[in-house]
Amino acid sequence: MDRSMTRLGTILASPVIAALLALCIAPLAILFVYSFYQVDFVTISREPTLANYAKIAGSPTYRGLIVRAFGSAALVVAITAVIAYPVSWFLAKRVGAAKSTLLTLLLVPLYSGDLVRIFAWRVLLGAEGVINRSLMWLGAIETPLQSLLFSPLSTHIALVYNYLPFMVIGLWLAFEALDDAWLEAAADLGAPAHARFRRVVLPLTLPGLIAGGLMVFLMVAGDYLTPQLLGGASGITIISAINDLFGTAFDWPLGSAIAWTMLAILMMAFAAGALAIRRSSLVEGRT
Repeated sequence: MDRSMTRLGTILASPVIAALLALCIAPLAILFVYSFYQVDFVTISREPTLANYAKIAGSPTYRGLIVRAFGSAALVVAITAVIAYPVSWFLAKRVGAAKSTLLTLLLVPLYSGDLVRIFAWRVLLGAEGVINRSLMWLGAIETPLQSLLFSPLSTHIALVYNYLPFMVIGLWLAFEALDDAWLEAAADLGAPAHARFRRVVLPLTLPGLIAGGLMVFLMVAGDYLTPQLLGGASGITIISAINDLFGTAFDWPLGSAIAWTMLAILMMAFAAGALAIRRSSLVEGRT
């Protein structure tokens, strides 16, 4: 019986595994192979070499773009975490029958396309946008604030808005599993609010924080449209550089090498996050 069920499960999973290999693994493998080639004028030399990776390591431009991409991702993770903690706690501990409605409203922005959300922010942050018009009407400013749009500020505002729901969902699930008796016991022992958060809430919700942070980090690091359409001169990112290498520059090997460098860093971040979740879960189980 067990063998027949195992065989049936293997048969049913085979199409999914085949599609995963064909649509996900195979393209990445092709990119990996191409990353060891080089462009010779308009042709691709297929002699294996590490020159592309050496070029990335020795180029201040590429190194700077990679560091900036992951720095922006880490900043957005930090901001979304600060916002998501009280929101997730409220949804999990203070909302009753309306919980499903509020969660649905939280996800409504994700139902629209990326371009719709980006152009909505351009309408809000532009020189003639709603925010500048309101500030001028209130007398707070005399001329429109040019720094609101086509700047790192507008890019990060939109990134936080776009990916905040993923952090909220991760932390909300963690708060749902948090037993209020732990907080009550800490309060009975005289722990102030900040100590209860640091010693009880934060360790017990750490798996949700890491899971939500990983999702936000991965998506922000790979976002192409938001910096391009809202960042102005600062919209040049490592992802746009990869796009240019595959497009106008026709340097597929270097573009593949940069893509795999990014992927390797993201895989290490994911592995570190998964290990942290495992360890925190083991500590929670022992507790």
